Amino acid sequence: MIDINGTSNFEPENFDNSNLEKAYTCYFDNKVLIDKTTRNLAILSEDDLKWSGMEFNKHHYLGKTENHAFYASEISKDSNLLENTEIVDLRNLLGLLPDSYFQICSRGIQLVDWHVSNQYCGKCSKPMKQHETERAMCCTCNPVLIYPKISPCIIVLVTKGDYLLLAHNKNFPGDFYSTLAGFIEAGESVEEAIAREIKEEVDIEISNISYYGSQSWPFPSQLMLGFHADYLSGDIKPDGVEIDKADWFHYKDLPQVPPGKISISGMLIESFVSKKLKT
Repeated sequence: MIDINGTSNFEPENFDNSNLEKAYTCYFDNKVLIDKTTRNLAILSEDDLKWSGMEFNKHHYLGKTENHAFYASEISKDSNLLENTEIVDLRNLLGLLPDSYFQICSRGIQLVDWHVSNQYCGKCSKPMKQHETERAMCCTCNPVLIYPKISPCIIVLVTKGDYLLLAHNKNFPGDFYSTLAGFIEAGESVEEAIAREIKEEVDIEISNISYYGSQSWPFPSQLMLGFHADYLSGDIKPDGVEIDKADWFHYKDLPQVPPGKISISGMLIESFVSKKLKT
């Protein structure tokens, strides 16, 4: 296997025009292949792939680092796995993988899922094929190209003075809290989505929306758009459907929240706390 270099920079590309050594990350059912010994990502060389005993449906080019051209290998349903490896949810590697390799896996999982999910045309039901010059699936019955799906979401840290609005989703373990988030609906602007989601989930109004940054979140295909916003009016009332608890927390006395190393929610929280500590 190829050793992970945590300082590598990954450059996404659609076509491999390099002469770099090929490296393969492997996926099945939205999960990724890891080394059982190191509990880290299994990155296979061409020889590893050849003698692995595994069977694959397709290899998708992802992009390159300084030394390798990376591919996502789509493991066949009845394939055996390489000795001393196993398939795990990518969430299990959050905080363990260097950022560049999380980006590789994020892209790999989404491209494999796109290919598996678009084998047949939604109009005529005939088998689809991959376009010759675009990263897209196509059918002879119509000119529409089916690109990998990306679902844009907003994620927002609302603040009031020294206090942060944090919420507990019904699916969160224990007393774990996070920022508010939701999908952008068809025909809706980002700003409209932010106001709607916050109103729906905790029944307050906000103002002074400012963009912070974004993060690819491949569970399965979100692009998280992070924002800060100020409280304007209203009393917190959790919707009881997604959010069962929500409250204001002082920046020096926070509940359990996601670390910034893992998610943009944690980055939003850490950026606000850091700013407050400097004032």
